[in-house]
Amino acid sequence: MRHAHRDREALLEALEPVISRRWWNDTDRFHGLRAEHHFNHRTVFSPYDGLDLLLATLRGRLSAAALHAVLRRDTPAMTCVHGAMSRAFDARLWEVAYRIRTEPLPFLLSTPTWSTGLLEPEELVERLETYRRLGARVAAADFAQALLRVRRGDRAAATAAAERAAALGTAEGTRLAHWLTAGAPALPRVRRRTSGSRIVVETGELLELQEDFPAPFRALGRPTSAFGEDRYCFHWSDSLRAHWTAVLPEMRELVAVRLLRDLSAVAVDDTRGAASVLPLLAESGGEAGEATHLCLAYGLGARHPEDRLAAVDALLVLAARGQLDTARLGADLGQLARHGCVKPLRLAESLRTAAATGAQATVWGLLSHGLPPLLADLAADGPSGPVRGLGDLLAVAAECAERSGARGELPHLARAADRRGSSRLVSEARRLRGTLVKEVTAA
Repeated sequence: MRHAHRDREALLEALEPVISRRWWNDTDRFHGLRAEHHFNHRTVFSPYDGLDLLLATLRGRLSAAALHAVLRRDTPAMTCVHGAMSRAFDARLWEVAYRIRTEPLPFLLSTPTWSTGLLEPEELVERLETYRRLGARVAAADFAQALLRVRRGDRAAATAAAERAAALGTAEGTRLAHWLTAGAPALPRVRRRTSGSRIVVETGELLELQEDFPAPFRALGRPTSAFGEDRYCFHWSDSLRAHWTAVLPEMRELVAVRLLRDLSAVAVDDTRGAASVLPLLAESGGEAGEATHLCLAYGLGARHPEDRLAAVDALLVLAARGQLDTARLGADLGQLARHGCVKPLRLAESLRTAAATGAQATVWGLLSHGLPPLLADLAADGPSGPVRGLGDLLAVAAECAERSGARGELPHLARAADRRGSSRLVSEARRLRGTLVKEVTAA
């Protein structure tokens, strides 16, 4: 955007080696195709081809009229759970393309200050001041994304920036001042339910994200189910999911609920790659609530090692920030294991990796809440017998309890330790019981 504003011809010349190799640069192949057709049917340009869309616009392959027609169309949010995130992302791409063709922006207002997507309020005010000085017209989707990214958690910084924004005397300055002084919104109501064997969450409505925002952004505040209609879902790209955490960097729960289906699949359906977004989710701002912890729980039980490692990284980030609720995550892990959504052997491997970094106390805190439901089933002598891999989980728990100095009682552990035989489950249960009941001797 900066180069298109400063010197379009020089930019085209610099990009010619790239443009000449793109399929759409062939006039015969591209002839007769319209931007509206590409947008609706995803046959040419999609969110995965954002750079191609902008390059083709620079090269003159898409007309201003066609791009404007896409922007004006009030396309409803797609029917899959990712639709709201994708629609906001799409809107920015098409708006940027249109402005490149008609009225290039000096720069994007929404460019983040930090890798998480957060934008410092003072920086956004300075950009609006520059726009006013240059007489540049603000782009609606770009400004909407800037509002969603601007940091509001630091009240002192937000208040100071709001005063400067109000003094601009522009509509955008007034809007920003109101947004900064309104404070962070309360998260919508969350409802927990099961879908098949999976545990999922649904969110209620968040009106603040629907009022005074362009149409493509309003779906972000509407009720969301992790397992909504998905007949036309094409959001298979891990790289695209990585952008979504930066759409709402201070409201990670609204992102997490839309990622929950993908995260459950790495554990239940043995898919690969979706958990790569977990460290980004952990680094985001806002409350780490039910949806975030459930995403993490599924990731820790993922089929593939790289997904489990990403989940461990996210676990450690949340713990280091004091945002990890060990009771909540532990209970989720226990329930998911009982439902068969998370295999204890995989979970044991993930937690063993986390403990090896020195997080034994954290891992013990998780297992102290996750093991009791599994031990209760064992104590009930159900027809299915012990959960496969329970002995491995007990081994990790015993190791962490020893190293962290944990003491006390663990519900239903005694029944497991008193079982006959010398299986790993029984021996590790006895080892854990022996650790927890040790008296602290005087030095």
